[in-house]
Amino acid sequence: MEIFRLKMLFAAIAALLTAAWLASIDPALLFQGFWPLRGLLIPFTGILAIGFMSIAVVLAARPVQVESALGGLDKYYLLHKWLSVGGVLMAVAHWLLEIVPRSMARNGWLERPQRPPASSAADPGLLDSLRGPAVEVGEWGLYLLLVLVVLALWKRFPYHLFFKTHRLMAPLFLVLIFHGAVLMPKAYWTAPVGLLTALLMAAAAVAAALSLFGRIGKSRRAAGQVTEFHLYSGNAVLDVGVQLETAWPGHDAGQFAYLDFDDAEGAHPFTISSAWRGDGRLVFSIKGIGDYTRRLPEIVHVGQAVTVEGPYGRFDFRGADRRQIWIAGGVGITPFVARLQAIAGAARTQPVDLVYSTAAPDDGFIAQVAEAAAAAGVAFHLLDSRTEGFLTLDRLATWIPEWRDADVWFCGPRGFGKSLRDAMIAAGLPAGRFHQELFELR
Repeated sequence: MEIFRLKMLFAAIAALLTAAWLASIDPALLFQGFWPLRGLLIPFTGILAIGFMSIAVVLAARPVQVESALGGLDKYYLLHKWLSVGGVLMAVAHWLLEIVPRSMARNGWLERPQRPPASSAADPGLLDSLRGPAVEVGEWGLYLLLVLVVLALWKRFPYHLFFKTHRLMAPLFLVLIFHGAVLMPKAYWTAPVGLLTALLMAAAAVAAALSLFGRIGKSRRAAGQVTEFHLYSGNAVLDVGVQLETAWPGHDAGQFAYLDFDDAEGAHPFTISSAWRGDGRLVFSIKGIGDYTRRLPEIVHVGQAVTVEGPYGRFDFRGADRRQIWIAGGVGITPFVARLQAIAGAARTQPVDLVYSTAAPDDGFIAQVAEAAAAAGVAFHLLDSRTEGFLTLDRLATWIPEWRDADVWFCGPRGFGKSLRDAMIAAGLPAGRFHQELFELR
């Protein structure tokens, strides 16, 4: 359901930009041959590119004001990714429309368009005098943008380098705003498309400035230090305890925060695996799945300074009036551990089942989860996927025959979640009852 809503939102953004453009042009030009049509499509693709990228830059600033509407930071970071890729594709189309037909005309493959006679009127205005530089920086900006987007999508590119190179997006976007503002047809500025584009570019310029000056998330940061850590060798999960020393607004089970160990790596997002007790204590369960997280047990030490930014996310276990099924894959158990702590001892009428599928069971870790589940009155089902195979709907139904009456909360590998979601919906679960954590920073 969340993915569908995001797709509809992406389509709505594209439709809004397109509608504003159509309301700003002479429709007759769409049917007067190739060159007039090209003259319309060049600014149109540019508007889509700058519009998509403007919204992507705003979302990258982590505006908590839209978190609830978009279903949480994990959801709108996925939208940010789509908009960024869409913006780059439109920028490439914009560039190709500019250069390919001219090249074909020079080679005699297309008839050259008839140009209107040059005007000998008054001196050019400021925007006209900047067209040359705007074209130049736009072309080089596109090349750099392509490189940065490829690096952002290439998951083997080291995170600390991704963190540094991605920060170049802010000044690069300001360059692209200059390109778009100078080269947009003058008639557009007083038309709907110009007003909409100007609004988006202004909002994105503010977000880019916040990034340049390190202000993103600053008001949501708290300082603290590491008080304890424990590595579960069986599943390579590191529990890190943090004692905050400055104000923290509290968090709900299922939320995450950016954790910065005051090193060159930069902040990483991790789910908080402890319930909030108002005492400034947080616990993060960190799976060693990348170069940095695998090295954390050797890096982290008691007394180490740490900065926590958050909380973020809307994986909030709503729908408390009916049965709930929690399904965790691997380190996706983390938000459920926090929820178990939060509801321990609380009066509750609806049954809850926790299904934990793991390929790396650690006896000590599993014992803690089972103990927390017992204290919270939650039925605990363990599946060792190494010996028992993957979790299927048939196996789930043997444990929980009433699964169609439940709200399902899933956290784990996206492909695993999709296969379960598709099977459950096909077998009768309403789509709106399957809730999936979608967070992927890259």
